[in-house]
Amino acid sequence: MQIPHISNQLAFSIVVFLLGLYFVLNYSSLHAAEGFAITEQHRCPNLLIQKGTEIFLYNSKVAKVPGVNPIRFNNLEDYVEFMDWQKSQGIICPVLYLQHMNDAQGKNVYKIRPSPVDLQGGLPPMVDTTAGIQMPTVTKLMDSNRNDPPYNSNTYPGFDASGFNMGDFTPLDALNFIQQDSGLSPNPMDSNWGGPKFTQHLVDAGYYEGDEVSLYVP
Repeated sequence: MQIPHISNQLAFSIVVFLLGLYFVLNYSSLHAAEGFAITEQHRCPNLLIQKGTEIFLYNSKVAKVPGVNPIRFNNLEDYVEFMDWQKSQGIICPVLYLQHMNDAQGKNVYKIRPSPVDLQGGLPPMVDTTAGIQMPTVTKLMDSNRNDPPYNSNTYPGFDASGFNMGDFTPLDALNFIQQDSGLSPNPMDSNWGGPKFTQHLVDAGYYEGDEVSLYVP
């Protein structure tokens, strides 16, 4: 009986086919590893929901177990502490954050937020700009009672009944700004007022000299 001859190319193809078949039959998706350090996906919580002050961390891929899934946090500080512990253990889990709230129609909705500590919802994060605060540009007052020489000169400002300078930073505002930022203020309307004795001492010392008004008594 003559044995058929098998070419080397055919033999190689059969071996490759058998190896491929073995790999497919024994392959599991749990053995796959991605190129970044993330904890096994089936163990990772993937949903964070905030209702009032309480925060719930869910894993939608496993069954709900009271006290285990979801994990309940009474406040934001507890959740941040838990996240710090996860990072220290090398546990990194991408989480979708939803905040429970009422819309304009009073309906209960869940809104996607960047994170519990940044609720801007697409806006840039808040940046502390206190170091760059400067006094705004001063807008000069237009007051004919005070600046209309030669008849009205060196008098007190008139009453602005229409709010013409509302929203503007006028010289009067600048004066109050300086008084509120320079220790004790002689103005009783300021929060840092030095008291009646302090103001009376300035009056007696001539601080308001030139601003006195003489009353004519017939």
